[in-house]
Amino acid sequence: MQRFSLDTYLMHVIRAPAWALLGCALITFFLGWQLPRLTFKTTVYDLVIENVDETIRYDQFLSRFGSDEIIRLVVKAGDVLDPATFAKITQLSDALAQIDGVIRTISLPEIKKSVDRSNQWDMAKFATMLAPVDLFERNLIAADHKTTIITLVLDAQTDKDAAITAVRQLIAETGNDLSLYQTGMPIVSEALANYTRQDFFHLTPITMLVIAILLALLLRHLRSLLLPLACVTLSVVWTFGLMALVGIPVSMLTIIIPVFLIAVGTAYCLHIASEYLKQIRATTSAKEATTATFKRLAFPVTLAVATTLIGLGSLWVNPITAIREFAIFACFGMLSLLIVVLSFFPAMLSLLPASPPSSSMAPSIDRFFDRILTGVVTLNLKYRNRCLLVIGLITIVCLAGMLRLRVETNPVAYFKSSTDVSRQFHDIYQDMSGSFPMNVVMAGGEADYFETPGNVAAIADLQAYLEALPGVDKTISLADYLKLVNYTFNTFDPAFYRLPEDSYDLRMLMNNFKILLGNDLLQRFMSADYSRVNILMLTHIASSRDFLHTRDQILTYANGQLDADVRVDVTGLGVVIAASSRLLTLGQVKSLAISLVLIFLVMVMLFLSSMVGLIAVVPNLFPIIVNFGLMGLLGIPISVATSLIASIAIGLAVDDTIHYLVRYNSEFKKDLNKDRAMRDTLINVGRPIIFTSLTISLGFSVLIFSHFQPTAIFGFLMVVTMLSALVGDMILLPSLMLHVELVTAWDLLKMMPTMGGISPATLHELNQPLNAIKVGSDFLKMMARKDIPPKPSHLAEVAAEIGNQVTRASGMIQRLGEMGQAPGFTKQPLSIGGPIADTLAVVENQLLLENISLIVNVDPKLPPIMGHHGRLVQVIYNLLDNAREAIVRQREQEASPREHTVTINAASSAGFVVVTITDTGIGIPDHVQDRIFEPFFTTQNAGEGKGLGLSIVHEIVRDFGGRIIVTSHPDLGTTITLSFPAAVQMA
Repeated sequence: MQRFSLDTYLMHVIRAPAWALLGCALITFFLGWQLPRLTFKTTVYDLVIENVDETIRYDQFLSRFGSDEIIRLVVKAGDVLDPATFAKITQLSDALAQIDGVIRTISLPEIKKSVDRSNQWDMAKFATMLAPVDLFERNLIAADHKTTIITLVLDAQTDKDAAITAVRQLIAETGNDLSLYQTGMPIVSEALANYTRQDFFHLTPITMLVIAILLALLLRHLRSLLLPLACVTLSVVWTFGLMALVGIPVSMLTIIIPVFLIAVGTAYCLHIASEYLKQIRATTSAKEATTATFKRLAFPVTLAVATTLIGLGSLWVNPITAIREFAIFACFGMLSLLIVVLSFFPAMLSLLPASPPSSSMAPSIDRFFDRILTGVVTLNLKYRNRCLLVIGLITIVCLAGMLRLRVETNPVAYFKSSTDVSRQFHDIYQDMSGSFPMNVVMAGGEADYFETPGNVAAIADLQAYLEALPGVDKTISLADYLKLVNYTFNTFDPAFYRLPEDSYDLRMLMNNFKILLGNDLLQRFMSADYSRVNILMLTHIASSRDFLHTRDQILTYANGQLDADVRVDVTGLGVVIAASSRLLTLGQVKSLAISLVLIFLVMVMLFLSSMVGLIAVVPNLFPIIVNFGLMGLLGIPISVATSLIASIAIGLAVDDTIHYLVRYNSEFKKDLNKDRAMRDTLINVGRPIIFTSLTISLGFSVLIFSHFQPTAIFGFLMVVTMLSALVGDMILLPSLMLHVELVTAWDLLKMMPTMGGISPATLHELNQPLNAIKVGSDFLKMMARKDIPPKPSHLAEVAAEIGNQVTRASGMIQRLGEMGQAPGFTKQPLSIGGPIADTLAVVENQLLLENISLIVNVDPKLPPIMGHHGRLVQVIYNLLDNAREAIVRQREQEASPREHTVTINAASSAGFVVVTITDTGIGIPDHVQDRIFEPFFTTQNAGEGKGLGLSIVHEIVRDFGGRIIVTSHPDLGTTITLSFPAAVQMA
């Protein structure tokens, strides 16, 4: 029904193309109008899973200690403490403090204002004050005084892009005698968005150009070049128009969608364009060529889109929002592509004048692909075992490589080493501390826990351990600021740069902290009830694996060294991203498992066999194994981008598998020669499989030029994966199919109108009485036309003949109705002689007309069997019809005709009723005798036999508790023996 509806829809499109084009134009206008509203935004928060424990604890940390969004402005000069230079830095620090969204600036000028309230100190005295303060080292000033950092603490709700732009403007306005740059997580996020925008506007047209060149080389036909490009362009416009409409910005992952749609959409259009060029050579009508093209390919293309949607849709289970957004809009893009291909494409083809391509154009490419296909066929026929051995070795190596796979997310590694973001990230921690923070929260067992000197001293002890960890450049805590306040209120005596040992002194120091530095700064490091403290770790750690390893080291140390009533938690955006990326593996496994299961089910439904479904999945697993194995061998981690590959690839690769299996099924039925069927299948479908794989690979190869390392790696791995899929479909799949037989759903659909129907022989037999009736009718009409009254004797003869023939036809129709009864029936005792007699009434005359002798020996005293009259008539009818066809085929091969016989014997033996039907026909070849009961299997030529007769016979006989045995000798004949238990014995 679905296929009929699809054909009907396409007929409407081809007959009235203007309506289809108008609909596409309206959708394109509406969604294209939204494109100016399209935004680009990629942040490190795209890598966060919201409902994991680490994210929940991080949110709790932010609510307790405030935002940890910081921009670090690095200032380099000959001597930052030079009065003139320091004046410029002070001016810059004051300007930065005025930027909207900046909660606090932490800088040397701010420190000077706090300690030198009268502004009387010269820079030498200020430098002397700075010297013993460990808090400032590598945090505010480098050891050589050539670098300082101004840290901007941002409000969590502020527009960070606006703040970054304002800082950039101040940098531009500052003189050239200062070297300035800003870094930090917000800068990374901004760079992600900028490069996303650049990739979108650069990679999309490059992909379109590459695909256009490929189409021009492969098809060499202007119309077949422009229309596919128009189809993929419309799908891209619709997809990103929808994104603009719903307000979803383009991210680092969704920039892959246009390249994906162009590559995959062109591959689908390539099948249609190639078929159209073939059809247009056979007709001068564009509408006829278009109708023939889409009648043949509309359903396979729809099925291909469906399998691709399965692969993409499986990504919806991934917990990372950015991946789910990719899945949603990639699926919408594929549905848009399907609508365009089934509406715009046929409408345009039917409107444009027919213009077949010139046959004189460069046949060298055709010869090149012919040589490739010939080589593939040779490999499959002559070197099959060697090919399987090589594939097996590759699989083993890749499985070993998969053991080295690791999951890792590194926002800095997204950028190539030549970019400013990457260079500045690695530059800042050479002399100062890194720009990626982590936070260690110490929680005491009660309120006011950290108003005790010993507990505050434990903070400093833990800091000493933290600063010794790899990747940690600096730690800052309440203890550091208490030392600074103590140092300040004791006239900058270095001996007082320490923590107090008395509780009263500690409480006084807390009050002085609020006076000197402000209560807001205290709250960034101490909770309101003094039960928790925050230790800020400034690190140059960017790898998720390093974040998690550092966290684990800290927790292990805390559990072994700190008091039992102190709980320690390690948090921060880096830890959250790391924990989220760890779940990528689980998401990848879920997506891949869903894809494989759904594709397996699709294959089972299409080919009616779980074995075929399994075999169809195996060649599509091969490219996935190659992909992950190569990642492990090359040290490429599973990241947000590379986690998409398996689900996308398996959805695309299975399309070619379906094309191969459907064609192989058709070829094999011609002569049951598997090697010949494999060869012809590869010759016929090998070219489009190679074309589509090449098209998709070239399209994805453009991503190698992305600014993002993961996207570039994604493009490279997609090329490798698609080429591996090509090997799987051209080498592995043909070899596996030698061990299984196909029954397709298309076979079943074709058979539905004729199951239980009338054979050609029966139609001939039924047509005889109808012809006799027509002869009598024509005689009477002729006599009436000539106004000649018929003689009563003639009239009586004609009337009697018509009556006899009507009775004969009615009886035959009744018997045919009994043979075609619905499956439901009730078994009852009956004699097998009745079904035999009723069947002979239908087919006996046909056998005699074809000069086939009929010998019937039925014992009249046969015991009854448990069965159903109509079903047994169906059994005998199928066997007799098969016998008749076997004799007809045998006669076609005989040099001199001989007498042929069908013999029916029915007798009882040892409590069984045994019926044998023997013919002198062509017999059944030895190599297929084991397969004759398979549904749809037939030894006749394609299109002549349905392959259901013996399958139905086998099922009915088995339902009645009987057995069936076939004995056959080629060119001598076949004997089929049916054994039914007698009804008394069964009781």
